[in-house]
Amino acid sequence: MSDVALARDALRAYDIDVVDCEPAAQAFNTVFGVDARDGSRYALRVGSELRIHADGCEEVEAAWVNELHAAGLPVARVLPARDGTFVVDVGARRCLLFEWVAGQRLRDDPRPELVRAAGALTARVHEHGAGYLRKEPAGALRGDRVLTFRVPNRLGDLQPRYGTVLLDAVERAQRTIDALWRDPPHSPHLLHGDVNLGNVLVDGAALTLIDFQDLFWGFEVQDVVIATVSLPHRDAFRSGYESVRAWPDADPSIIAALEAARHLNILNFGLAGNRPRLEEVVARHAEPIVTWMARGASRA
Repeated sequence: MSDVALARDALRAYDIDVVDCEPAAQAFNTVFGVDARDGSRYALRVGSELRIHADGCEEVEAAWVNELHAAGLPVARVLPARDGTFVVDVGARRCLLFEWVAGQRLRDDPRPELVRAAGALTARVHEHGAGYLRKEPAGALRGDRVLTFRVPNRLGDLQPRYGTVLLDAVERAQRTIDALWRDPPHSPHLLHGDVNLGNVLVDGAALTLIDFQDLFWGFEVQDVVIATVSLPHRDAFRSGYESVRAWPDADPSIIAALEAARHLNILNFGLAGNRPRLEEVVARHAEPIVTWMARGASRA
């Protein structure tokens, strides 16, 4: 079944008179823009066949996103199907229907003032997450491992090019994460897991944070590192965050290890999932790891 046919099949579960359903974005998932006869517009996310998240993550995502929306945070609300559930399964593909959010992605215009606003929004999400759940949900990834996505470790595939440095980096970064969990900076809680230029929509001065599928249970310092490792204007992001909440600071060596862990996780995901433009993924993520390892060796 084609993705379009699959999307239309999923939409039959909703009380929507669909007049148009067209692909709007393609990355790990496929997102369709859905137009209804009454003029309403929606975004249907059709999940990948590759399962890299914890079982039940979509249910946890929908529940938290709707709590955030109810609390007044700018996120895209998840809409229920006719039977009241928030996830529609079509075969192995998990589908969620969101309210449509207008705007362009922050990557199209990453001005410092917009990155600052993204920092403030991330802090508001952290503030909510810190008081949302006291018990770790089964559907969330746990940030106690370098390779958090549930795919095989394929970093050895790059051994002919990099030797054992990537595998050694996993062990080194894991020691930092183990120490973080032994002596936690605060109680762990739900975190977005993928604040980046593509997951922030901008409409004028209004920002909306989308795509909570990578949510995980862990510490705020891990989430801000995931964000800042790929964002420009890091100082602006931090300034915005600090306008709402204290910055989750840590020793520079811990930050560097968490940055390496992020690169390792994304690199391994690219290898295990055979992602498009794999060579670009390797170039973007392997070299910072090699540099980090070399710095460690020079201090030894």
